[in-house]
Amino acid sequence: MRVEVDAAAIAANVRALRARVGVPVLGVVKAEGYGHGALASARAMLDGGAAMLGVVDLAEAVALRDAGLDAPLLAWLHGPRTDFRIAARRGIEVAVSSIAQLEAAADAGATIHLKVDTGLGRNGIARGDRAAALARAIELARGGARVRGLMSHLAGSSRDADLAQVADFAAAAAAAEPLALEVRHLAASAAALALPEARFDMVRLGMAAYGVDPAGPGDGGGAAAAALGLRPAMRVTATFQGGVAEGGLDAGLLPAIGAPVQVGDQAARVAEVTAGALRIEPPLSGEGVLFGDPAAGEPSADAWAVAAGTISYEVVTRMGSLALGAHGTAADPALAPRRALELGLDGTPRRLLGELVGVKRVEAGLGVSYGGEHVTERSTTLALVGLGYADGVTRAATGRPVQLRGGAEPIRGRVAMDQVVLDIGDRLAAVGDAVSLEHASAPELTGMLGPRVAVELAGDVPDADAMELLGERIGRSLVAGDAVLLIGPLGAGKTTLTRGIGRALGARGTVQSPTFVIARTHRTAAGPDLQHVDAYRLGADTGSEAQLDDLDLDLDGAITVAEWGAPLEHALDSWLRVEIERPEAGPGEDDMDDEADAPRRVRLSGHGPAWDAARLRALALEGAAR
Repeated sequence: MRVEVDAAAIAANVRALRARVGVPVLGVVKAEGYGHGALASARAMLDGGAAMLGVVDLAEAVALRDAGLDAPLLAWLHGPRTDFRIAARRGIEVAVSSIAQLEAAADAGATIHLKVDTGLGRNGIARGDRAAALARAIELARGGARVRGLMSHLAGSSRDADLAQVADFAAAAAAAEPLALEVRHLAASAAALALPEARFDMVRLGMAAYGVDPAGPGDGGGAAAAALGLRPAMRVTATFQGGVAEGGLDAGLLPAIGAPVQVGDQAARVAEVTAGALRIEPPLSGEGVLFGDPAAGEPSADAWAVAAGTISYEVVTRMGSLALGAHGTAADPALAPRRALELGLDGTPRRLLGELVGVKRVEAGLGVSYGGEHVTERSTTLALVGLGYADGVTRAATGRPVQLRGGAEPIRGRVAMDQVVLDIGDRLAAVGDAVSLEHASAPELTGMLGPRVAVELAGDVPDADAMELLGERIGRSLVAGDAVLLIGPLGAGKTTLTRGIGRALGARGTVQSPTFVIARTHRTAAGPDLQHVDAYRLGADTGSEAQLDDLDLDLDGAITVAEWGAPLEHALDSWLRVEIERPEAGPGEDDMDDEADAPRRVRLSGHGPAWDAARLRALALEGAAR
């Protein structure tokens, strides 16, 4: 399967939409530009006249800055450890959804948009907190804080409900008058086109800018987008042999049985979508178009959405896993919420890991997420999870249980691109609480892995022999410049695992704890030296950075394995983190000499570009094959 993106179509769509709405536009390029590629989409949006760009979190914004984009940028969903000083330094504006975020962003010197909840029930300052938040924003602004904008988001439940939200937003803007706000923005694509009252000072264009009708999918023909003067920017093709093409759920396709496929000048229909393949009937051979531009006689993404029982947003966004590859890395927690797929040590999908990015008390009768399909029955607490269908949680997952604080809470309302909502009643929860969707309740997690999702391996290692075998598996994957940081208490098995790494590399000499020498170098049969480091004292000593420099480690040409390795993180661009838990060790116990047969819990996570999701998956599959 192949994904082609026409950047000129995005630019043309933005120009057409700007002319239609008559106000400045913010081009939304979150979730890798809805699967089209964030950087190319951002440039095309700007070429089309967008005044600003929008992303979901600071990680996406920083990536655009690192790529050389200096256009105004806004990020609006933040993890519990977001460092707003980075936003201030990089000229990234931030929308805040709580008084705590407001305080942190103001203290950091970031430019702020206040995000208020007017009826969507997701992120945004709750109505009950609005007066206090506005009062505090006014106070902070008088002290020099830069509060530039006010924003909210429509639920699209009905025209009347949307107009009620417009009125509520206007009331919030009036209450914020002392802030002398520069920009008020409420409408996304659908409302920007259909509801002039919602346009205010700027509109946010996402799906429409990519050439898909935001109110669709309609009858699946794609005619509504064409009537708006829009041209689809994405085209997905595949090569069929006897009716079968490579690329299925794992490539981002939904199980859209009956969706049209055009092979040459012949029409076919999807008969089956498996993890790695797509089958059509009749069993044609040749180059096929799954979806593209209906004006050219090709099937539309809308048709695939109808067949899959979803919306076109999900169809195209999921293609980011194919267009960009499942190469997500663990995001810096200072930039983004946690998003990780946990596999067992044998590669078996186990659960999707995330965290709460918002917790707020709301009133009875509040609709939750798009369409307001879930309505709060009484005063309750809504907990917001920073995961959505761009990360593999299909829209069909509404109602699936999410594990939180030892209990399970169902997803309420529609799954959105970046977030889901839990209605937890009077249960206690806090921003930063870990959450997970277990594979048994969300089997779609075996499919598309969004490009911003990291992969982690976790499982039990029963004894010392198994720990050494795990080390061998890791060692077989290592190349010059790799670093493996081992984290765990005395007796966890760090040296035992390093012995396995050394065996795989053909390390010369005995691999033993380098406690007294701090670092020991082993020549290897594989080529790169193995540097075995004990960084315990580097972590405890206030002069640890100078000590690390004194070690004169070859971090580029050798393979580095560091026990107690956390202090080395600041010196590395990439590393594999191996966390080992063991039962309480008694005084003087070291490694696995005592309780050698007691199982250890091990977690492997990649950090930096050298340890992306694809590499972790390959490491898991290598273990499953043996």
